[in-house]
Order: sequence, then structure tokens, then C-alpha cells
Amino acid sequence: MRRMLTGVAVMLALAGCGNDSAQTLDDDEQQAAQALSVEFRGEDPSDFERDVGVCMGKHLVNDLGTDRLVAGGMLHDDLTVRKSRSGVKDEQVAEAYAEAVLACRDVRGEVESRRDRYPKATDADVDDYVTCVEDIDKALLKNAVVASAMHSPDPATRTYAAKTRRCAEVLGQPGRK
Repeated sequence: MRRMLTGVAVMLALAGCGNDSAQTLDDDEQQAAQALSVEFRGEDPSDFERDVGVCMGKHLVNDLGTDRLVAGGMLHDDLTVRKSRSGVKDEQVAEAYAEAVLACRDVRGEVESRRDRYPKATDADVDDYVTCVEDIDKALLKNAVVASAMHSPDPATRTYAAKTRRCAEVLGQPGRK
């Protein structure tokens, strides 16, 4: 699953949730949300990436519940993450994943967390980038996330990636001074 989620993460700008619903999760749900959180945030995460992982894990557990996440193939019976390389096979799970992406999205937070990679970018460039990405049709983003999660060919994935790359041009080349 990590490879599937990494592809989605590359094209998305995400951030943590403002709505902390940890108190509403039972022990199993908290375990599942934590396992998903670790998977989504990756290795050696920044504070921003940790927030993204927590937000997405909570959303998926709240939206689907642990039984559906297990039945849908995202989690094992012991509530650990299924590391499938073939993608999500359950469209409802893929749709919920896309909804979590949209709910946890923070374009400005994402670019600011990686600001050091764009040493020539001005505040105005960042504003232009944020506006450009936020203006991309949310339905296109959702379709791209579902297609990517399910490993199904869909022009939405390429279209969304191309649009975000065009937006990123205002930031300049990463890592060059």
C-alpha cells in the first residue's frame, strides 16, 4: 500500500485536521487510526506530515469504521495496515480515502513545510501557487485520488498532476539557489 499512497502523496498538498476527534474513537478505532497515520506520513516525517497522517487516519476510521477498512482490504484483522502493492480493491474505501485527502488538504501548509526547497520563491510566488492549486477542480482531484488508490488508469490522474506541475512553476526549481 505504501507505494500506492506515495504516488498519491506526491501529487497532493495535504495537512492536518483542525477537528480532533480522538475522544470519539474507541480503542480499536484509535489503534486503526494510528496504524493508518503512520502509513500515510511516511518515514522521518515533519510535523506537517505527522498532522496529515493523523488527520487522514482519523477520517478513514470515522467515515468507514474498522470493520469496513478490514473488509475493504486496507487493514488486517489485527488492525495493522495491509501493505498491498496492488492498490485498494474496494471502491467505497477508495472514495473514503479521497474524501480524507480533501478534508485534510492544506495547500499553503504543504508548500510552507517545504519552503526551503524553493529558495528563490517569494511570498507572492507562494500565494500564486496556492491560488493556482486551490483553483483546480476538486472533482478532478477526487477522481485522481480514487484512480491512483485503485491503480486504475484514469486520465484524471495525469491531468491533475500536470495542472499541479504548471502551478509549481511559479516556485522555481527545487533546491537551486
